[in-house]
Amino acid sequence: MAIPEIERVIQPARHLDLVLAASEKEYQIEVRSTIIYEIFPENDSFIAAQTQPPILKSMIGETIEATFLWYPTPTSSPERYAFYTKILELLDYTLSPGHQTQALRLSYPKYFYKRNLRFFYRVTPVREYPITLYISKEVFPIIDISEGGICFSYPKKTYLEEFKVGDRFRLVLEFGNEEKKLKPLVEVVRKFEKKEFPKIAFMAVKFIDLNTSEREFLASVIKKIERILLRKRAGLG
Repeated sequence: MAIPEIERVIQPARHLDLVLAASEKEYQIEVRSTIIYEIFPENDSFIAAQTQPPILKSMIGETIEATFLWYPTPTSSPERYAFYTKILELLDYTLSPGHQTQALRLSYPKYFYKRNLRFFYRVTPVREYPITLYISKEVFPIIDISEGGICFSYPKKTYLEEFKVGDRFRLVLEFGNEEKKLKPLVEVVRKFEKKEFPKIAFMAVKFIDLNTSEREFLASVIKKIERILLRKRAGLG
């Protein structure tokens, strides 16, 4: 299958996924969605929406990977391609008269290549679409959630401190805008702390036994939240 032409892909309104940490271990991949606003091929650059969480000023000059889905034909399955791009600038971009939003200037791609890395979108629940996490009937704050798992925080000196990587337990997820409730078996894949939060710790777990319909439901939830976040970044939410 022929690799798509750069001019057909790098166009306004094209969705991209920026891969900021390309380790293929579970919960080690930082993927942030964006959308192209404007292109400047003559200057070897294009402007895209700021991500959530945002790209930091300290990352200017870094080369990252951007990926996208491409449909060779209207009826074919999508293929994922990628390219390398450098973060050139953080700027305020005028979307319409009187309305500015934060944006990124990225370097124009030189070539595309097939990308076989499988990853999940991670989003933080928003007020417009709340998700509640219960463990033994106790509520814990969600840091982010994806089709593959969930990361949450918990107070130190609780029974959760006893869990080790590889341990399994069940949790409950309630979706404020839906009647559906999930009770997946999960496995601990990572535990960590942050110096700026001395009284709490963090745990990342992956879902073990979600069936097809449950995964499809969770994927639809992730997409809804992603659309809300994109609208907010574009100043439309």
